Amino acid sequence: MSDQPSPDPVDLPPAPVEAAAVDAPEVGTGAVARQHPVFVYTLLRVAMLVAVGGVLYLVGVRGVWLILFAFLVSGVVSAFVLRTPREGAVLGFTSAYQGINARIDASTRAEDSDDDLDEPLDGTPTASS
Repeated sequence: MSDQPSPDPVDLPPAPVEAAAVDAPEVGTGAVARQHPVFVYTLLRVAMLVAVGGVLYLVGVRGVWLILFAFLVSGVVSAFVLRTPREGAVLGFTSAYQGINARIDASTRAEDSDDDLDEPLDGTPTASS
């Protein structure tokens, strides 16, 4: 037996938490914006359209004109207000296409190197050539 009293559980520092098996974004870190910039930009554009449509409705615009003006005004406003999310979406598309192109190039290089191995070293054509 030890002569020291056991520490109160409230006074103990929290135990270190190991990383979870699921790579879920933390709340409040903006991880969703970094992972899905196209999705975030689309949601912001839809929210802008609904907000502008609501304001135009309150002003008294109705019918087809409401839809037309809502699209036009929200498009102009979002060109200035949503510049940063739009650039993030463009970078998301660009990196995705660069990844696809890199895989295609690697596949082409691997295929070309396989074709080069089929030819004899002295440069004479084979029967299949």
